[in-house]
Amino acid sequence: MADLGRTPLLEVAGLVHRFGPLPILDGVDLRVHAGEAVALIGENGAGKTTLMRCIARDLIPLAGRLRTRGRALGRSPADVRAQGLAFVWQDQALCDDLDAVTNLFLGSEQRGLLLDEELMEVRAARLFARLGVVIDLHRPVRLLTRGQRQSVAIAKTLLTPPDLLVLDEPTAALDVATAQRVLDLVERLHGEGTAILLISHDPEQVHGLAERVVVLRRGRIVGEVAPAEAAPEDLVALMSGAATDSAARRQLRRLHSLADQLAEVTPAASLPLIVSAMSAAIGQDSLCVHLRDEKTPVLRRSAAVGMPSELLALNATLPIGLEGGCVGLSAATGHVEVVEDIRRHPAWRRFKTAAAAAGITSAWAAPIISNDRVVGTVSGYGRASGPLQRDQLELIGVYTGYAAAAIEHDRVLAEVTRRNRILEALRQMLDKLAGPERVSEGMNAALLALCRGLGADAVGLFAERDGQRELRAHVAVRPESTAATAGAMTSLVETEAGVARDDGDARVRIAPLESGEQTEGGHELLVAYWSQGRRSGSEPGRLLEDAARSLRLAREGDALDEARREADALRRSHALQRDLLNRLSHELRTPLTAVQGFAESLLQADVSWDESSQRRFLTAIAGESERMRRLVGDLLDSAAISSGVLRLAADWCDLELVLRAAIAITPGQVEPSLPAALPKLWGDHDRLEQVFVNLLDNAARHAETEEPVRVSVRLDPLEPGEALTVSVRVADRGRGVPAEVAARLFMPYARGPTGGAGLGLSISRGVVEAHGGRLELGPSRVGACFRVVLPVERDPADMGAATGTGAILAVEDGAHG
Repeated sequence: MADLGRTPLLEVAGLVHRFGPLPILDGVDLRVHAGEAVALIGENGAGKTTLMRCIARDLIPLAGRLRTRGRALGRSPADVRAQGLAFVWQDQALCDDLDAVTNLFLGSEQRGLLLDEELMEVRAARLFARLGVVIDLHRPVRLLTRGQRQSVAIAKTLLTPPDLLVLDEPTAALDVATAQRVLDLVERLHGEGTAILLISHDPEQVHGLAERVVVLRRGRIVGEVAPAEAAPEDLVALMSGAATDSAARRQLRRLHSLADQLAEVTPAASLPLIVSAMSAAIGQDSLCVHLRDEKTPVLRRSAAVGMPSELLALNATLPIGLEGGCVGLSAATGHVEVVEDIRRHPAWRRFKTAAAAAGITSAWAAPIISNDRVVGTVSGYGRASGPLQRDQLELIGVYTGYAAAAIEHDRVLAEVTRRNRILEALRQMLDKLAGPERVSEGMNAALLALCRGLGADAVGLFAERDGQRELRAHVAVRPESTAATAGAMTSLVETEAGVARDDGDARVRIAPLESGEQTEGGHELLVAYWSQGRRSGSEPGRLLEDAARSLRLAREGDALDEARREADALRRSHALQRDLLNRLSHELRTPLTAVQGFAESLLQADVSWDESSQRRFLTAIAGESERMRRLVGDLLDSAAISSGVLRLAADWCDLELVLRAAIAITPGQVEPSLPAALPKLWGDHDRLEQVFVNLLDNAARHAETEEPVRVSVRLDPLEPGEALTVSVRVADRGRGVPAEVAARLFMPYARGPTGGAGLGLSISRGVVEAHGGRLELGPSRVGACFRVVLPVERDPADMGAATGTGAILAVEDGAHG
């Protein structure tokens, strides 16, 4: 705590402030001494920032006293700064468009006749170097990281070294690593002698930095503690007004947490978990668990935490009795054995050298008792001599009880597992019925596994309707006796003769499928049959009931899968509907708006249009209508491609005619370079023309120079065993396709640098893929390059002896949509 006899560097007494009728500060008292680091913590709305504004004289409190070094604090922010107080606000108060140097000296510039910018840069570099901050001095602060911006805000207060630095949430909105760097900077300033008042809402953040922690709640100071005297959770309790945690409550919480974890882990993991929790609870680092061997009178190590290697080498197996040290004694007596000084205890003769090497001077062991017998021990090893405390002994009793329960649980589970091996094998078979294979397809395999597991002659599935029982499916261990066993089993089930009861020999056991498949108001029964009868008992009945439940769950799984498939189909249908509506809205809005605008202009009663204007409007309406027609066609094509039902009217088509037809309707200049002969393609002439029209139209629209769009065609040589290929290149001087757009270029509505979004490239790729080819973006220095790869079937009439079977068409343009 602070020395109350010294004059505080900052003294706040009885500070009161309100916003309207709402009280914000209610008699706040706070002191910060020279060179001291104080944390002021509180929840949001506690009044922390308002208190800081009052200290900075950004607000004038309604009542109270503010003093520094025994004198009244100045009445303006400039007076407060002159008295040695500096403030770093949560919003940092920086000019985003200025660099770090300018922000640093803003309002404190180095002036002669002119600003001495060189001197300011040198001083800034030295200051950041002293603070250990790496930063680009000439970069606008809006481009700096949040941590660098906070460093600039802190450095700005250090141009004139302050006596007290007040920081309001300096790590807000910072990641963990950046926040730690800022806190390291604050700690360095404190180490240089600067007093720190750190305002925060995070107790863990200030716990290792502050010498005192002051808790503010609802405008009042409710606590002042040293970090060593209160854990972060205690500070959270003070902040929120909850009851302060206690050691007993923490132990209870540990035990509840341990119980929850034990309920979730396998028995094999229980003991290590208990030992780890016990180590934390009693404050000992080295613990060990030994379990009693059922066949020999020895103890075998089962789990260990923090054990020295010297002792681990000796205590893997220990005898019961004095020769086993305190562990063997505890197992023999059934009591807690404590050795306060192992150097003087006879049970530690064989362990003294190893204990001395490990620095162990005391030890204890407690028995683990289950069903009135010692099944093992827990032992602990300390580096200081002395007895165990009473609360430690009580906790040891609690945790050994958990260990006993875990060991008993493990034993019972092993016994159950041993007795139910057949059941587990059967369950694995029935689990398959709950998987991708339908129940009806695996019914016989499941019934046969059940029949063998029960040692029965036959197992059947009966449907019960209105008191009548009908055999629906059955299997027999001996296939040659299937018909005979089916008849015998049916007769017994219908008359309920020989049905298992509490005594006597049972020839039939019945287990209903409970809420299984309903059949005309009835339900199903799972039946096991023994021709010679077997002694009635619980084991066959439980096995049959478990099988019935598994079969019922498998049936329900089938029904659930069917419902899920129907739901998935419905969701896909809705998604297609939404996609169609989105496309209609996106693509048709522009031409509809244009048509409506031109039509309304022509229909205005108070305006007369000359014939040329009317023709121009009608021409525009016709053009936009044609655009709408194409868009509707594109939407239908896109829907067909998405659904995988695009149909082609395939025939032999001339590639040169396809390209020239596309070039003829392309706006702007196109410079083609076509060889004398091009191979014919087996495909849809109109669809292929649609692809090249789209690519050439985009190339023309996105060109940014007067140069024509260049189209070149190259026929590649025919190599033995390879396909004949032909490359078509369409190039412009556009901006090309940015890297961030290229990855989604063939998706509908992917945007390029000049705007424009549509279905063209998406449809083009779908058409090419419907021809068995591919459309892809290729390399290009200027503009964009598209490669279209199409398979080429040989036309015997035109190809002669050519052996090619494929064609590649490379298309370069500046298209983006």
